[in-house]
Amino acid sequence: MFMNFNPLSEKVASPGSNRWNDSIKVHAACAALLCLTLLSGCGAGGFAPGIDRNTDVVLVSITITPANPALILGTLTQFTAIGTFSDQSTKDITASVAWSSSNQNVASINGGGLAAALALGSLSISATSDSITGSTSVSVQSPTLISVAIVPADGTIAATTTLQFHALGNYSDGSVQNVTRQVTWASSNTAVAQILNTGDSKGEAAGSSTITATLGSIAGSTTLNVTNATIVSITVMPPSQTIAVGTTLDFTASGRFSDNSVQNITNDVTFNSDNIAVATIDNTTDIATAVSPGTANISATFNGVTGSTPLDVTTATVSSISITPATAELAPNSFVDCTATATLSDGTTQVITNDVTWSSSNPSVAAVDNTGSVGAVAAGNATISAQFGAVTGTSTILVNPQLRSIQISPSSASIAAQTGFAFTALGTFADGTTQDLTDFVLWTSSAPSVATVSAGNANGLAAGTSTIVALLDGLVGTAQLTVTGAKINSIVVSPAAAALELGGSTKFKATGSFSDGTTRDVTPWVTWTLSSPEVATIKPAGIARSARAGMTTVTATMNNVSGGAVLSVH
Repeated sequence: MFMNFNPLSEKVASPGSNRWNDSIKVHAACAALLCLTLLSGCGAGGFAPGIDRNTDVVLVSITITPANPALILGTLTQFTAIGTFSDQSTKDITASVAWSSSNQNVASINGGGLAAALALGSLSISATSDSITGSTSVSVQSPTLISVAIVPADGTIAATTTLQFHALGNYSDGSVQNVTRQVTWASSNTAVAQILNTGDSKGEAAGSSTITATLGSIAGSTTLNVTNATIVSITVMPPSQTIAVGTTLDFTASGRFSDNSVQNITNDVTFNSDNIAVATIDNTTDIATAVSPGTANISATFNGVTGSTPLDVTTATVSSISITPATAELAPNSFVDCTATATLSDGTTQVITNDVTWSSSNPSVAAVDNTGSVGAVAAGNATISAQFGAVTGTSTILVNPQLRSIQISPSSASIAAQTGFAFTALGTFADGTTQDLTDFVLWTSSAPSVATVSAGNANGLAAGTSTIVALLDGLVGTAQLTVTGAKINSIVVSPAAAALELGGSTKFKATGSFSDGTTRDVTPWVTWTLSSPEVATIKPAGIARSARAGMTTVTATMNNVSGGAVLSVH
């Protein structure tokens, strides 16, 4: 409190008197009290209870990183919000701001600042706290080509035979695309090997040539070796088949050469039928057509050597047709491959997918091509029909635009470098039904140097981790892939021994044991070979089909490690 002091109401005492001294003491006390009161009110020298000295420190601005980035379509990017305060301090406030996208169709962003690039275009990403907002410009671009790989690598063929090369483009989003028809092909030694712009090469003379595939400024190369080996025998596949009148069958030919090598020479042989009244064969497509009941020998000839197999045309007729799948629910812009199977009058069945006439009751909802591939166009229902003569089979297609989520299965996986893993993308609709979308989503890998991905098949390149992403219609699914440095120690092929009748088939499985103690199925990633390819053929998936009586060793090889099994045909 202040004292009531009026110097004009008092008589002035003379200096040195007691009254003067008392007056001075009173004045000093008042001044001291006044100063303390003022200082306390100003907060100097201390803080009142409950008042923090940082109360007046406020957020001034928000900076978003990365700034003005170019995102790659189908990838995820983590944004960070850094707040600057009035006392010049900074703090990561990513988790406390409200994130937003100016165009959710181009890129969406969740509450943690993780953005998904959904479509090509431009937008801005913003982070807001109270009345303070920070933003950055973002563009979504197509991935760029990093490298080109040619498969098969370091091929060997005999002179006058051919080999189809394919070019695979590795992109900055970790995806792998077939660019065979986009690259420019070249052979360094055209006297040894020629190559067409389709990737088809032909050996001209013994020697070697470098085959190069170039797209823009990026090129990949491999070596093609041409030998002077000569043809010894030819095997025509499939052996001893029976089909109905009006249906077709595709044939292939493999050749064994004087150096004991085996090649697919389907494109090099001349096919013939010895009874065109029963069956004909087109050398352009290698497809035989059944004309009337009976037997025709389908032969393949190359450089004076011929191999053949009988083709029987039955008197049985098509009684009914079933389509698989019988029903399907599809998301727009996805598709399903239908198969038409005929039941004949003798009770046998035959796949006639390429022999029927395909049609859709509502092409604006679901369209179908002449191979049975059905593409979903817009919401609604359509009936897909497969007709052979007077017989028709149907399948019902529902196109559901209410796709709600995409989930990758499994959500995490661990593989060794130089091996692969097959992920599946499953879409869930509003009604709870699901669709396998593996073949329709856009697959990307966050770390292309660690792993690449194509159609769900991830290939481990080097030790590390990568986020695998599946994108479709603005929906994103993710999975984590860990690639280890483990090395393969051994391969076991099962069954260890198999026996087939002529024309039969079986599937082999390759299991790899690795240096970290793990084991896993490596069937799709091994190289399958046969010691006697005239006895059987084998596909990359490990499916072997018998060709003639005999015995062969089945070998699975990966990174110079092999395992084997025995296949006998009787």
